[in-house]
Amino acid sequence: MDSYEITANAKLNLFLRIRGILPNGYHSLYSIMQEIDLADNLTINIYPERESGFDIKCIGRNDIDPEKNLCSKAKDRFLSSLRKKAVNDPSIEGAEKWQRNEFPYIEIVLTKRIPSESGMGGGSSDAAAVLMVLQEHFGCPFTDEELNQLAVNVGADVPFFLYGGTCLCEKVGEDIRVVEPLSDIQLLIVKPKEGVSTPECFHAIDSKPLPAFDEDRYEAYIAGLNEDEGDALTRFLKGGDLLTNDLEMPSEEKVPLIKKVRETLLATGARYSRMTGSGSAVFAMYDSIDLRDKAYGQIKNDPDFSDCDLFLSKTI
Repeated sequence: MDSYEITANAKLNLFLRIRGILPNGYHSLYSIMQEIDLADNLTINIYPERESGFDIKCIGRNDIDPEKNLCSKAKDRFLSSLRKKAVNDPSIEGAEKWQRNEFPYIEIVLTKRIPSESGMGGGSSDAAAVLMVLQEHFGCPFTDEELNQLAVNVGADVPFFLYGGTCLCEKVGEDIRVVEPLSDIQLLIVKPKEGVSTPECFHAIDSKPLPAFDEDRYEAYIAGLNEDEGDALTRFLKGGDLLTNDLEMPSEEKVPLIKKVRETLLATGARYSRMTGSGSAVFAMYDSIDLRDKAYGQIKNDPDFSDCDLFLSKTI
């Protein structure tokens, strides 16, 4: 048996713009995604001596259908693509077995900490972890570009997690530019009990005119992030009015508490607060751990947010 332990970190959309709809029907995104230190953990056991098969156990969540888990989808897409590659190139190591779908038994034990329906990419991060482990185990059969395409076919956020850190993500999410890191920003994340359905959120925004998008200003801002000196939070906040999330309004219509959380976080002294992804999690950035921890105490003791989950984190 070969056993792999891997950490799957969550992400935040520090801002998120919708630029329209692509020819393939997906929305064209423009977003800085940021890896944070809140994480799921995976143990992936591969048994070459056992007959082909698959099992996934999810600790911490009992409502995830194994057949719909993105880990399962990632495994299926990887092995299917590996079989096709073996058919097209019989010279690769193991090709005869892969052509016959004779793959080892794979077992995944997933410990969940990232909340679902939060906009924090928990399922996508787990899926990327599976792809990276299988890529290593099978001797790196795919190029970086091929693995990136595999990832976006699993989910829009999955390619980002192959990179991590701070990235500008465009199109569906597969067009990625690494940005100078925005690390060590102190975060308080509040996740309302009620989640937001991503398809419903995008459907809602399609019924309204899209806000204007000034590409030149955004590109100048991204260039500044890579060139300016100073601490990460100060560099990030130079974006000013560019730092918006087009999905915030439709999500607030479905979960009004999102707006109240964001306003309350700003009132605690946060330098910046925004909903991530399609929600419903809201994050706030602070100048120091002390300020963040004080805000945590205020939110935790506020009866208006008694049903919310709170997370102390930082960018990495």
